[in-house]
Amino acid sequence: MPTGFRRDSPSSVAIMEVDMDSRPVFVDSQLLSRRAYIATLLNDEVSDEWPSAILQLKNDVIGSNNEKDISMRHGLVPRLLKWLETEYGGPHFQTEVAVVLGSMAMGKANTTEFLMENKAVPIVLKSLTNISRMYTEGLVRCLRYIFKHSAAHSDYLFEENRFGNTYIPHLLSLLPVSPKCQEHIITVLERACQTKEHQQVLLESGAVSVLAPMLWGPYHIQMPTLLCFGKLCYKNPDVCAAVIKEHDTKEAFVNLMARDKPSEMQIEAAKVLTYLHRGGAIPSSDFVISRKTLGTLVRMCKRDRPLMQNVHAAETLACLIEKDVGLQEIASITDHVISTLANYLQFKDVKKMSANSNQEVDWGSEMKRAAFLAFASLTANDEDIREKVIKQDCFIEQVQASLLSDNQLEVIASLKCLHSLTRSVQQIRTVLHDSSVWKPIVDILFQVFSSASEELLGLDKEVGAQGGSPETREKVLLAIGCMCNLALEFSPSREPDAGDKIIFAIAMLEYNAVELLSELSQSQDAALRFNATWCLMLACDLQSLAYGSGEQLRVSLISCLTADVLVPRLEDELVTIREKALGIVRNLLTTKHSIDHAVKSLGSSVIEAVFNNIRNPSMPPEVIEQALCVVSNMVDGPSCKAHIISKTEDINSVLQHLKSDNEDLQLPVLQFISNLIHTIDDGSYQRMLTLKSMGVPQMLESLIGTSTAEVEKRVHETLKSFA
Repeated sequence: MPTGFRRDSPSSVAIMEVDMDSRPVFVDSQLLSRRAYIATLLNDEVSDEWPSAILQLKNDVIGSNNEKDISMRHGLVPRLLKWLETEYGGPHFQTEVAVVLGSMAMGKANTTEFLMENKAVPIVLKSLTNISRMYTEGLVRCLRYIFKHSAAHSDYLFEENRFGNTYIPHLLSLLPVSPKCQEHIITVLERACQTKEHQQVLLESGAVSVLAPMLWGPYHIQMPTLLCFGKLCYKNPDVCAAVIKEHDTKEAFVNLMARDKPSEMQIEAAKVLTYLHRGGAIPSSDFVISRKTLGTLVRMCKRDRPLMQNVHAAETLACLIEKDVGLQEIASITDHVISTLANYLQFKDVKKMSANSNQEVDWGSEMKRAAFLAFASLTANDEDIREKVIKQDCFIEQVQASLLSDNQLEVIASLKCLHSLTRSVQQIRTVLHDSSVWKPIVDILFQVFSSASEELLGLDKEVGAQGGSPETREKVLLAIGCMCNLALEFSPSREPDAGDKIIFAIAMLEYNAVELLSELSQSQDAALRFNATWCLMLACDLQSLAYGSGEQLRVSLISCLTADVLVPRLEDELVTIREKALGIVRNLLTTKHSIDHAVKSLGSSVIEAVFNNIRNPSMPPEVIEQALCVVSNMVDGPSCKAHIISKTEDINSVLQHLKSDNEDLQLPVLQFISNLIHTIDDGSYQRMLTLKSMGVPQMLESLIGTSTAEVEKRVHETLKSFA
């Protein structure tokens, strides 16, 4: 006897009503006389009446969410799935079951979720045979609307089963059954394609060649096919190459982008062509990309289109032009796109239901997010475009406001835009240099960085552990990137206002940026580790300021940058991170009066790690150059001179790079020698004699006539100290 059924007497049947929020409640069938078929379907002793009862059920649930809900609450869903799984009854009965399940999946969210909880997806997939057209349509309809609600059960499609290694080839084989099957199955494939592994399975199953002809079908087939190609091609060069090789696919996408097609179709076609370009299948020089696709996306940004299409068009435009300078230049002069996108920023915060879901969307925030993504791509490289964008009304103020938005995706987009703008020395020194604008940006930037970093680090207290949401990680990376760009401009090696340098140094202190960066530099995430180490290197450059804030920053850096922090980075598997870590040590040793104290604070393990990079022949020249600069700075400290002169092995490891043909390596070695024997410090004569005994003058003389002019000039200057 099935679960949920209890028979008390021949004339009275009690039916279990499944309440999703409370314990089961039993309702007497006399109160449900108008739905007596429910009692019949739950009664094992009247199975001969089931065919007529399920027909009544089908007629009631089709088109009525209320009837679907009643059927679900009275426990019919598990019974329907059981019949399907056990293949109970003949083809006609199975067809009716399939049709009912297909209709149930089209109900409200709670009905669809109940189907998922009862393992509808794996049961339907196992039962998916072509008994009849209506049977197949019913089951694939059920799958379609479950996946439309949630793709959480996508992995079931990629499991080994009686049809093969995955269900994908079997689903593709059912496409010819009917146009309805095509619509439902393609939608299922589109929703289920969630990872690169899924893309690969679809590619290997022949999905590209099977789906390509569907692009020439009617609208209700073309749209899900376009969406499916978008999922397949996203960041996957292999799929992109296969798609472009398929006969007439490129022409089909261009055809679907024509002005006489619905707007949503034009955008989706442009999106696929964008992914094909980014995947390397179509070059930017192709007229289809540089004119048709780009032009379509700009046109879709106009306010005569629905808000959702405005957002999608701006997002896709950002993706199309992100990496190509030529496309950025073309886009900037196409149909007033800069002023069009600037108008997005003026859109009032209006919350409306999305056309594609039942969720409320803050379209004001979404418009700003999309605009900033497009501006980030537009301003990535060209100075003239940056100037046009930044001169839009209240643009910087809009960036500031979005940096404080509750919508984290809007914050990320505004950070991307600011990151592009801060690449420009000209903009930093003009518009961003205005203290009334610059100071709030510094404050907001550090607030974003600090809050996101604390969230990221707070999710796993173990130093170096990788945690946090992708959004949090991206916020931190972008905030650090902006800080790096700004710190580069405020470096003492530049000539900005001293006041701005102090603002930046004070901000680092106020928001505990050094401590947070030190922790992030230990992350297992290579990008976070690199950006944090780079920003610390630039902060170390600022500590040489001859102001109170510079001294405070130096103290903070020395206290945070312990051997436990620096040594792992000096030995990092990524040589780019080693180079930045060496830059940290180098910048800490730039002020003569504090070198000895800094070396003592860093400790012998840090200095030994520096020398290990010098000794390592497999290190690239730029890493060795930084290490040589470190020891060159180090021996400018009086105590350090006295210490290292007795380390013959360390000195020889430095001197061997005089034999290099690389000027960038020879010059810091010459500076190392000069600093060691500089007469301003006590013991210079004894150190000079030690170097003489090691044959240094002869090494220097061998460089004359075989080196660059700059090296030879420095050699002659150094030899004078040995005279």
